[in-house]
Amino acid sequence: MFKDTALHVRRASGSVGSASALKMVFASYQKAARTLAGVAHALADAHGVGDELTAEAQVMASNILSDPGYLPSVAARAWRWAPEREDIAETLRAADLPSDMAEAAVAVMSRWEGGKDRYDLRLADVLAHHL
Repeated sequence: MFKDTALHVRRASGSVGSASALKMVFASYQKAARTLAGVAHALADAHGVGDELTAEAQVMASNILSDPGYLPSVAARAWRWAPEREDIAETLRAADLPSDMAEAAVAVMSRWEGGKDRYDLRLADVLAHHL
C-alpha cells in the first residue's frame, strides 16, 4: 500500500504504546515549531522586518531537537530569558497576535529558576524540571 511513497518506518524500542508516545512527542515539537514560526513571521510582517527575520533564521543551527545536550545551558539562562518572553507576549498582543506560546515558554522557564547561571546542571534534572 505504501510502496513508492514518502513513508519512512522507524521501530520504537519500548513497550506497548511507545510508538504512540514517540508520535506525540515528535509532533509536539514539530507542529509547535512550525506554528511558532508562523507567529514569528506574522509579527515580523507587522513590524516590516520579515526579510531580516528570514536572513537571521538562515544562519541558525537546525539541530535543536536532535541535540538535547544544550538544554542545561538553556535552563541556566532561563531566569533572564523569561522576562524577554513576557515582553514578546506583550508585543504579540499589541500586534493582535496570539501570545499563548510565549506565555507557555515563561511557565516552563519559571520551573528552571533554581538553575540560575548553573551551567553544570544534569540533563536529567533539566528534563524533569527539578532544580
